[in-house]
Amino acid sequence: MKRMMARVSNALLYPLCIILLFMGCEGKDREAPTVQLITPAYDGLDATYGEFLFVQFSAMDDRAEGGFWTVELRREDGVTVRTSQIGLWQGSGIDTLIVPFSLNATSWPTETMTLAVIVDDAAGNRGAAFRDFHYTAAADLPNVLVALTEETDGTSSLMAFEEGSGEVTSTSGLPMSHDFAYADGIYALADAEEATVHLINRETMAVENAWNSVQSAGSLPLIRRVHTLGLQAGFTIVHAGGLAIVNSSGSLLFERFSEAPWSPVDARFSGNTCVLWEKNEATSAHRLRSWDFITGATGPLINLAVEPSGIGSVPLQSSGNTGSIFVVSETAGLTLVDVTTGNMQDLCGLIGSGDLNDQVFAVAGIGGNQALYPRGEQLCRQDIGPVSSGSNWPFEGEVIDVQSQPDGSVHILFDEGASHRLVTWSPSDAAPSENEINLPINTKAVWVVSD
Repeated sequence: MKRMMARVSNALLYPLCIILLFMGCEGKDREAPTVQLITPAYDGLDATYGEFLFVQFSAMDDRAEGGFWTVELRREDGVTVRTSQIGLWQGSGIDTLIVPFSLNATSWPTETMTLAVIVDDAAGNRGAAFRDFHYTAAADLPNVLVALTEETDGTSSLMAFEEGSGEVTSTSGLPMSHDFAYADGIYALADAEEATVHLINRETMAVENAWNSVQSAGSLPLIRRVHTLGLQAGFTIVHAGGLAIVNSSGSLLFERFSEAPWSPVDARFSGNTCVLWEKNEATSAHRLRSWDFITGATGPLINLAVEPSGIGSVPLQSSGNTGSIFVVSETAGLTLVDVTTGNMQDLCGLIGSGDLNDQVFAVAGIGGNQALYPRGEQLCRQDIGPVSSGSNWPFEGEVIDVQSQPDGSVHILFDEGASHRLVTWSPSDAAPSENEINLPINTKAVWVVSD
């Protein structure tokens, strides 16, 4: 009887083992999902800092449970992950997904990177696909020097000089403008006659949007100054009626107005605080007003005892006094201003000799703790402190414009008579580096684009 029962058990066990053999141990799913990388389709894609890398892939499995997908950007060794994204997928059937990566990490070097798409099903089986692509870092992108020129027919042009290649491209027939800035693929041109800022797409060089003020009136130019916002993609616009901050499509983010007879001159940022420099046209008095860009809170009204030759921002100053806005004047020297309290401290006299430049836009902060300004035939770089210390650099011609850059350096535009020239002074360098490009004599402003 026992032998008969054993035979029956074995007869039932053999088919069951065969079924389990095909199903896997204890019926566990052992089949890996299938992954197909659609974009990029091949190795060798070129990608650069500031771009978006779009990854499209499809995943399919024989089970309906689904699982997790991970998309990784790996270093040249193919192992070290720089950044990744993770998500869920549905399982059986084809699930096509698109994953965007913003290539905006300034620390990544130029190298061949690996794109890894990894799909795990509910049972832990893994499918993967890989692509190698060439990444160009921010530091290795060619700088493009862009010049805004004033044409005799009442229009403006933008001339782009690519570093290294010597290639020059020009877009003509733009609205007559006297100043411009650049941010997030958009040029903002300050109209020379209208209270308008024209927003031009760098790729198409077409005027896509504009910002206009109906409150601005008085002497030209009605748009006094346009700056890159810095806190986010956008622009700070100083106009005859006040101050406006817009995004790269021209939508208004922040706005404040001046009261007659006060008229805006220029603006600077101290952290999140926007500082507006105003002049009373009737009395020639000057003052500073400020607002928190995030909360809109108003700071104290600061009346300046003397007429400034210019103002600048020095967020890293270490003079021992509070404040991050400085004022340069012939009589008071270097004055530090705390816009949160209204306190002013005359730190020291100015280095150098000769008259201060009457171009109010020729003063700027450099490196976060020094003031840069032209005096006589010297460009002065002075420490923010109680002692008159710093260095001078002789120049020829006239300083037209000074622009602070996000890395702490400063771009200076010179009028040398027969041509215009740009130099860059880095905080770590003893003297400016000279650009070899001779800009046209009708150049009104310049910008260095590095993305």
